[in-house]
Amino acid sequence: MFARSSTIATQLTFVLLQLADIITTMIALATGGVEQNPIVSRFMALGSLQGLILSKVIMLATAAVAIRYRKFRAIRCANLIFGAIVLWNITVIIRMVMASRHG
Repeated sequence: MFARSSTIATQLTFVLLQLADIITTMIALATGGVEQNPIVSRFMALGSLQGLILSKVIMLATAAVAIRYRKFRAIRCANLIFGAIVLWNITVIIRMVMASRHG
């Protein structure tokens, strides 16, 4: 029972972090930030939101494959990475907002 609820929580966390990444990236871009991931940056040639959504579709498909083959550790690792990315995005937003207020 615990293993199943832990697996569901890991998957839900993954999806929520993907959404948080889209939201914080869009806010960071709107405040003057730039996309640092060269692959996602290329996708953004389609448009900022469209490129982000494309990158997330690819991430969700990759996660689906990992889940299919019961590679839950890979999803947990991705959660740590995307948690750090979201935190980084938040720091970029704060810096950009502070810079715009002081200059």
